[in-house]
Amino acid sequence: MKGCVNTLFGKRVAELRRAKGLSQEVFADKCGIHRTYIGAVERGEKSPTLNTVAKIADALGITIKELF
Repeated sequence: MKGCVNTLFGKRVAELRRAKGLSQEVFADKCGIHRTYIGAVERGEKSPTLNTVAKIADALGITIKELF
């Protein structure tokens, strides 16, 4: 596997967030998660729980499966 799972997941979240035209701040608010935590997830510095993954997918309007 190429790259760290956290880094790959973070890049995917950032890509989808940008495609929706959302800033990190607006996206974090939609998720109900602090902006600095979203930034850390997108940089691959944090490994979100399944509950957080579900919040991220919901805020993007996609399924968890589509997020991965």
